Amino acid sequence: MANMTYGTPEYYCEQFQDFMADAQADQPEYGNNLVEGFLMSIADWRKYHQLQVDEYTRIEQRVREAFTV
Repeated sequence: MANMTYGTPEYYCEQFQDFMADAQADQPEYGNNLVEGFLMSIADWRKYHQLQVDEYTRIEQRVREAFTV
């Protein structure tokens, strides 16, 4: 690939190609696991960010109580 700068479409294409190389016609469970792993990753990141939002809300409430805002 000509442009391997982080964040470019070409960069992500190469990353995805590494995963796609694992898909095998004679072992479809690899492809299934590839999809399931991607969905798990999304769920994990969503949970992490939701916990962060909850923490920011908690901190905001404490600050408001401390300053009676």
